[in-house]
Amino acid sequence: MSKGKITYGKVDLLTDEDFKNPKIRISMMVDEDVIKAFKERAKESGEGYQTIMHRALRETALKPSLEERVKKLESQINKAS
Repeated sequence: MSKGKITYGKVDLLTDEDFKNPKIRISMMVDEDVIKAFKERAKESGEGYQTIMHRALRETALKPSLEERVKKLESQINKAS
């Protein structure tokens, strides 16, 4: 796919920003209560429930693990001692 601005009439359809983190379509099973919770959040916020789910997945996947956070904290405590 070429990078750059793609326009249709006077509307920008895609920009370079759209190519930085391309989305991949997946199919997954999710508990009904989880979907209902995200859909409720979506109603309250005015965002799509999939957008909210994506944000939650991103935050969880990209934050340091508990083990990494404990090691960092231990290191800071040892430096302070």
